[in-house]
Amino acid sequence: MKKNSIILMILALGLIVSSLSAFERVAVEGQNKTVDITVDYLEVEKLAKQSDQDVKWWLGQFKDMGISSVALNEESFETLSAEKKPIHFDVVGNILEELDWQDKYPKHVADYLSTGDIDHYDFVVTTNDQGLFQFIKNALELRYDPKKIKIFAEDNRYVFVLDGDIKDALYTQKRTLIDQESKPYKEETLLFGSQLMRLSLGLDTEKVDIVKESGLEVLPRPYNYQDWSGDHYVKAVLEDYKRFGISPKYMVFGGKQVLGYPDAVEITESYMKKNDIKLGLIESTVQREHIKQDGLEELARSLEYNSIRIFSVPPYIQKRFKFYNYEGAEEIENTLYRGITERNIRMIYFRPFMKDDRVYVTDVEEYEKTFDQLKARIAEHGMTFGEASVMAPNHLEIWKKIVMGWGIAAAVVLLGSYFMTLNDKFKYGLLVVGIIGVTGMCYVLPSWADKILALTAAIVFPSLSMVYLFNMSGQYYDIKKKDRSLANSILLGIRDLLVTSAISFMGALFVASTLSDIEYLLEMDIFRGVKAAQLLPIVVFGVIYMMYFGYKRKQDTKKQPQLPIDDMKRLLFDNIKIIYVAAAAVVLAAGYIYIARTGHETNIQPSTFEMITRNLLEVKLLARPRTKEFLIAFPAIIVAVYAARHRYKTLLFLAGLAGIIGQTSIVNTFSHLRTPMYLSLIRTVYALGFGIVLGIGYVVVLEISMRLIRLVRGEKLHG
Repeated sequence: MKKNSIILMILALGLIVSSLSAFERVAVEGQNKTVDITVDYLEVEKLAKQSDQDVKWWLGQFKDMGISSVALNEESFETLSAEKKPIHFDVVGNILEELDWQDKYPKHVADYLSTGDIDHYDFVVTTNDQGLFQFIKNALELRYDPKKIKIFAEDNRYVFVLDGDIKDALYTQKRTLIDQESKPYKEETLLFGSQLMRLSLGLDTEKVDIVKESGLEVLPRPYNYQDWSGDHYVKAVLEDYKRFGISPKYMVFGGKQVLGYPDAVEITESYMKKNDIKLGLIESTVQREHIKQDGLEELARSLEYNSIRIFSVPPYIQKRFKFYNYEGAEEIENTLYRGITERNIRMIYFRPFMKDDRVYVTDVEEYEKTFDQLKARIAEHGMTFGEASVMAPNHLEIWKKIVMGWGIAAAVVLLGSYFMTLNDKFKYGLLVVGIIGVTGMCYVLPSWADKILALTAAIVFPSLSMVYLFNMSGQYYDIKKKDRSLANSILLGIRDLLVTSAISFMGALFVASTLSDIEYLLEMDIFRGVKAAQLLPIVVFGVIYMMYFGYKRKQDTKKQPQLPIDDMKRLLFDNIKIIYVAAAAVVLAAGYIYIARTGHETNIQPSTFEMITRNLLEVKLLARPRTKEFLIAFPAIIVAVYAARHRYKTLLFLAGLAGIIGQTSIVNTFSHLRTPMYLSLIRTVYALGFGIVLGIGYVVVLEISMRLIRLVRGEKLHG
């Protein structure tokens, strides 16, 4: 390779600072080793109804399994109705459309609805139960603006009229009316109800008592509706906690906003700071970032990131009982294990297992087995059940980001020097421009600098690994036949796999260190360049291959690595054969699947066999190696070396193409910033080990196959 001593020194400096930052991140992650579990009260209630035991019994069983608390939502008009309490509610607009609606209400109420200062969006609640009336009346008077509430009581009939407006309204989706010929006649949406049906009324005393008697703690789920929220409301909610003797360790908000949003969040913040309450960030259903709630991220920052990531078991996971041909809840256990070990989840919001949409699993032994196995598996990572731990608020100092940026800029110049002939003056001029640009960007655009630097590193270093591979392959291509022994091919292949992977690991290190801020570790922010980081190095690979081997270039043509015009002409003006089109279609399909399967936001999912294999590796190993790495991409580097030494150009290209996917995958593994770095490293080491074993096997099979072909052709065998 060319001598670039100053460039390499700056690159080395960047790597040193990157390593220091990585050690700091690992130290922060290493203190985050305790996981808590809460169970949803409503789901346990449903489970109990289908079993021979009551809620209290089930909560006691869950306590023995390691669950510490019960998540309890505050009551609302909606929940009271769902529990079959004697209550009815609707909006005025629907009430007035009914015939003889006045007969359904006391005279004072009917008169008020007919002549009062009301509109179609006001919300009317009725009950004939005095106890329920007192509960609702007390809640409304303690929590909300009395100007928005009108209360009527007459002949054991109780009515509440709440001042609603169009922002509260709920409508049905647009529907189309058709005539007898099935032609569209009219489109309409109907006024269905009001969001005020979820207005918080406080905790149910009976439910709180059941939880406490079971020995578990109450984890209240405060609900905030911003147009009805304020200082008065927040203070009433917190006063309720004091009255019930509840001292929550976590604050996990329900609904779309944090408690007190928009104008009274400071009261919530002060309460949480005073009582050292951790903020819950509920992971989204696609297992990326968290559910958006107004004021949530601002509150996390105000609390200096005293926050935990929560995995709320969604219905589709609940129903993975006897999934993938397992005998019980093993796949649900696998899901919880992955969340804890791979995604920095420190609280499981548990919901009981289900056999289908309606039927719960009522065999308590299934739950005991799941939690016992989960506890044992996370113990292998030094983790335990207990009060959820938090990560220290790690922040990357700007000077470290700048020096790492210099190292990445040096790598860009280094890569560019292999594509173009640059004299020292121009080369170092580019380096100076890069250093100045990185420094300025870190000060002027700090929020963008880390992402841009990480994306650049993710593209450049896998590309540099291919420069190394094809530089070596070009040398192998010219060796004499007698030097092409199988043993040498294997040893050189292993060496080159390790070197290319080490180069790509440098990029992974830069990505993981540059994006080591606590906001990335909590997934309040994410690396958004994953797709580009996987695609662009493949494009660069094609250019590098053309530089070293061209297109239909004569084997005896001796040229310095470059992109000659003749090769480009042959490629662009070559006759396209049907086999080329078919091959291109296969490659494009494979590429689409490769990109589409990245992440969780896709309908392309692994097969059942692949998932069972993955789960087996996950159980047997500390970290599951990535399938594409150890099965295809890493062995492909060894195969590429073999192909270069035997002048199999087509095989060299295909193996190199598979190889670059593996190198980008190394960086991609460390781009999952929520995953602890030690786990990403172990995963990559496992993949390299398995990949070397399989690579040796593939090369041996290739050698035997080629010998058999030559034998059939009557050619003389060498070595």
